[in-house]
Amino acid sequence: MKFILLAIPVVMIFANVFATSKTDDMVLIKAGPVKLGAPDKNSLVGPAIYQVDGFWIDRQEVSNEDYNRFIKATGHKPAEFADDDEFNAPDQPVTGVRWADARAYCKWAGKRLPSETEWEKAARSGDGRIYPWGNKFKAQNAYLSGEVPLKRADYPSQDTTPWGLKGMAGGVSEWVSDVQIASGGVCGRGMSVEPAFVTRDQSLFDKLLSEGGKLARFAPACNVGGKGFAPEIVARNQKLSMTLARLGKPGWGMQKCAYIKGNNFSGRPHMTKLTNRMWDYTDTYAEFVGFRCARSQRK
Repeated sequence: MKFILLAIPVVMIFANVFATSKTDDMVLIKAGPVKLGAPDKNSLVGPAIYQVDGFWIDRQEVSNEDYNRFIKATGHKPAEFADDDEFNAPDQPVTGVRWADARAYCKWAGKRLPSETEWEKAARSGDGRIYPWGNKFKAQNAYLSGEVPLKRADYPSQDTTPWGLKGMAGGVSEWVSDVQIASGGVCGRGMSVEPAFVTRDQSLFDKLLSEGGKLARFAPACNVGGKGFAPEIVARNQKLSMTLARLGKPGWGMQKCAYIKGNNFSGRPHMTKLTNRMWDYTDTYAEFVGFRCARSQRK
């Protein structure tokens, strides 16, 4: 398996204007502009303002108990560690699932996988925090060391966002919906993008925010190979990459890859930053990768 592991912290705080509502198992994240990303190639392009529509997201990762109900109802193949007593406790987050398995479960549950922007907005609580508890790394605040997943009920209480989401810094890492194609050992056709306007000038972001976050949905203007590209060009390239990924055939020499967010019980400390992005091929699985589901807000 190949992962992208490096993330650079960007600490930016602004008013928490995204109030949430709760159901029994999901949290509503209201629509609005939000500051996401970090100035490195291993995260969302940023820091930048993204416009994210309203959505619901699971409060916790999908458990083995949840996933087993799906298996019994549909006849879907069990998770790879279903017979392993160290990984199959009912309240442990399900692992050993491929991207397509996660997507199938969410569809069966009337939901879908969250996008990377949705996952990061929910995890960072709308105020740009780097960890669920704030902006300073504290290893004891999340389950970051062990041999097997911890039961969800036993997660450190500090690994809970102000919006009530649990286990987004530790526990297991999570598949998100974003699909690309891997090229040259990089997920996303090997295209490394850097914002053209990375700045510490808070007034610029305040201006964008006051204007409703009027920025391209995918990314701000970027530099690729030393050349500047407008947001719409970046968006078009990303859309093309995702289309090729979905249409890709083995004979084309392309492999689908998907992004993974959040640290896990066997991860490295720097992976705990909520901006951090990893990836793997969609047809692989790991003992430390699970998922949670989302659902678009009904208008």
